[in-house]
Amino acid sequence: MATSNKIKLAAAELLAKSKVKSAPVNVEGLAKKLGIAINYEPFKEDLSGVLVKEKKRTVIGVNSSHPKTRQRFTIAHELGHFALKHDGELFIDKTVMKRDGRSSQAIDPQEIEANSFAAEILMPSVLILNSVEKLLDGKTGYSAEDLISDLADEFEVSTQAMEYRLTNLGIYMPQ
Repeated sequence: MATSNKIKLAAAELLAKSKVKSAPVNVEGLAKKLGIAINYEPFKEDLSGVLVKEKKRTVIGVNSSHPKTRQRFTIAHELGHFALKHDGELFIDKTVMKRDGRSSQAIDPQEIEANSFAAEILMPSVLILNSVEKLLDGKTGYSAEDLISDLADEFEVSTQAMEYRLTNLGIYMPQ
């Protein structure tokens, strides 16, 4: 299992190699940089994406019927499996559409790592901190919900993903 620092380093290296300096991060461009093709297909609703690693090519399959923010997370997640050199040739990732407290807690270490990598790629901490500073500069009465929503729009992620990221970075404390 990769440590948190290894995940952060792998994500930072990919972002630096791709000269990412602003949000939203072009995850399709990152995949292309790694030589990974992306195919969009209308999979069954609970299937968010797949990563197929073959000897001569690697392909990410993305559910074209999912919202754009979900598709972006799926690509970043599958890039995580690839960049972190997870064992296996086929990764199938399903979405739990109706989450309860237990279903949102991934148990598989590789899935946890791929989710962490996706968060680091889509919402790099340095870009988040810069955006928070700009959004809050000289403003009073700016609600946490507005901050989360504005950042989610800027980074093209769901408000749920942004809230989770801000919480992990110690910027936001849920009520």
